[in-house]
Amino acid sequence: MIKAGFGSVDITPPLGCALQGYFRPRKSESIHDPLLANAMVIDDGKKRICLISCDLIGVTRKVVNETRKLLKERVSIPEDNVIICGTHTHTGPVMMKTELPGWENAMDERWLSILPYQICSSAIQAVSALTSTKVAWIKGREENISFNRRYMMKDGTIKTNPERGHPDIVGPVGPIDPDVGIVAFGEEFTDIRGIAVNFALHLDNIGGNNISADLTDVLRKTVRKSLGKDTGVVYTSGAMGDINSMNFMKKPKERRYFDIAERTGRILGAEVIKAISRIDNFQQEAETGSARMQIKLPLKKYDESSLEKARKNIFQSPGLHNLEYLSGLGILKAAQLGKEEVETEITALRIGEAAFISIPGEYFVELGLHIKKNSPFPFTFITELGLDCLGYIAHRQAYEQQGYEPVSSPIACGGGEIIAEKAINLLESIR
Repeated sequence: MIKAGFGSVDITPPLGCALQGYFRPRKSESIHDPLLANAMVIDDGKKRICLISCDLIGVTRKVVNETRKLLKERVSIPEDNVIICGTHTHTGPVMMKTELPGWENAMDERWLSILPYQICSSAIQAVSALTSTKVAWIKGREENISFNRRYMMKDGTIKTNPERGHPDIVGPVGPIDPDVGIVAFGEEFTDIRGIAVNFALHLDNIGGNNISADLTDVLRKTVRKSLGKDTGVVYTSGAMGDINSMNFMKKPKERRYFDIAERTGRILGAEVIKAISRIDNFQQEAETGSARMQIKLPLKKYDESSLEKARKNIFQSPGLHNLEYLSGLGILKAAQLGKEEVETEITALRIGEAAFISIPGEYFVELGLHIKKNSPFPFTFITELGLDCLGYIAHRQAYEQQGYEPVSSPIACGGGEIIAEKAINLLESIR
């Protein structure tokens, strides 16, 4: 019989830390809700795998590598069997260095030095809680809280998050992914011990200077009100690089602080509960599996002249639609990552009919849907910002259309398709 265990550790940094998510850092002033590292460990008797989701804008390779080393030493989980990811909350601490003005001392190095130990502790808790259980896989569907945020304008340009209700908006240029992927562990739908939830939605619903996990905190609370206060909940973001929670075709409504996160979290949580209530086929056995692959992605080309120009451009007033500024961001990030290409990795974890595949950045939904369509697993969870944080990773057409994401990305055109091909191959290897 399969065993599953869940653990959760508070990773909230001290107040006064800089928050990452916008063009300028903000100093945190209060804690709306704590940031957590939520771990799930699965053991089929032959192999033990671990998935850890952190309420952070992303996780760096340094943090991941240090945490994996600790996991191997303390709970004997091999590096190949681990995915660590960020949920992409925009009201969490600074995780990555940048050349942008005002960010020089934004990282809390002391807090970052203990973060791997905190993340590891969530997995130690999960290992200690391993219990024989049954497992089930199911998909919910939610179409009303996510929207493709790239819009065609009447002049033929593509704009991300244009003025809401602007008369020149023609419509979105891409789809959404309405699947609510769920893996549930328990005896029956009335006895759930823990779940993994996957949904494609940008966690940028709040703003301000308060630390918050965004809608994931609301999701957890909503689920636990129905399933029990001790239910483990591990949330991973699907392919949401061009997806957010606002419909820019409509004029905005006046809302109080946290209203959007509260609404979307409740709706998503309710869909999770509804889907779990439909399960009638819990399985006693489920094979686990894992595979890890190093990959190389092309970077945007640059030289000393283009770097100098990029540095000048970023001192201009920033904005989603200032292409020179955004191009400067992409060039500077590319220079941070390397020359011509960057080496990163993807990892796949299997639990029976479900598979998680890590993506090292903010992946466009079109690419995520392609992987899911061609995956050998009926339940495939694109796990964004897993094991690395390279920025936006768009599809080829988006580079032709331009706009905020592909222009500001350090990854050259074609990088998204490389990941898709390698991800499908990796998934096939553990089927």
